[in-house]
Amino acid sequence: MLFKSLSLAVASLVASSLAAPSEFYLKTTGSNITAHNDLYVEAYHTGAGLSDPVLTTVTANAGHFYLNETYLQMDIGQEFSYGFDLGGATNYAAWEFVEINAGQGVPGFELENNSTIVWNNTEFGGWLACDWWHGAPQLFWIVAYEEGAIPYPSSCSEVDLIPAAISS
Repeated sequence: MLFKSLSLAVASLVASSLAAPSEFYLKTTGSNITAHNDLYVEAYHTGAGLSDPVLTTVTANAGHFYLNETYLQMDIGQEFSYGFDLGGATNYAAWEFVEINAGQGVPGFELENNSTIVWNNTEFGGWLACDWWHGAPQLFWIVAYEEGAIPYPSSCSEVDLIPAAISS
């Protein structure tokens, strides 16, 4: 019994020391569609270890994100991480899927000008919020070299993602 208690205490200490030091919400801004501004990213469960980022006004549902080197990750209160996965630009579309899945995700995220989250990749042209199939706006990424070539649906708008403080 003492060994079990000691093991749990050590595991708890290790887990707390691995916690992300600077967690934040991801908030949308800069949209020409008013309804796409001031929304927070939450993970919409789509399968085991898989989710789509949808946008909500409710901070209680919003994910707690952090930058782990150049990985944009979400703290789900478990020992494993969930990271931003950006679908490959393979279908000649003007935008592609974003997912929040178990694992590290893709590298290359940074805070540009100390204000906006971007993916430091030549293909990245920004973020897109679209009223899609989950009953809430969904987050996509814009393919830079296709930007403007294909018009977005009228339910979509370009947005910026900014870190917003998590108040206790």
